Amino acid sequence: MARHMVGDGQDVYRVVLVSKAGAWDYDARKWVETGDTITEYYGPYNTVGAARGQRTSLGFVDYTDPETGEEVRVMRRGVVSCSIQEAHTTWSDVR
Repeated sequence: MARHMVGDGQDVYRVVLVSKAGAWDYDARKWVETGDTITEYYGPYNTVGAARGQRTSLGFVDYTDPETGEEVRVMRRGVVSCSIQEAHTTWSDVR
């Protein structure tokens, strides 16, 4: 399947997700963090809006606080940071 990309001189975006590394401890039946981090890259996306949507689904959880009734957005469990990077395309001949 071909991916629709941008032309020369246009911007592209990607999501950078940094998470805490860990492993499942079968004896304790819980997730144990190792102290390291894992960096994952998602994209490229043609628009910043598409990248923002992916960032929201990967990095955040939206819920209503039962005590205050407020809409709250918090980082997903294990997520250290979730950001968007921008690049400017330049096309050249392959040698």
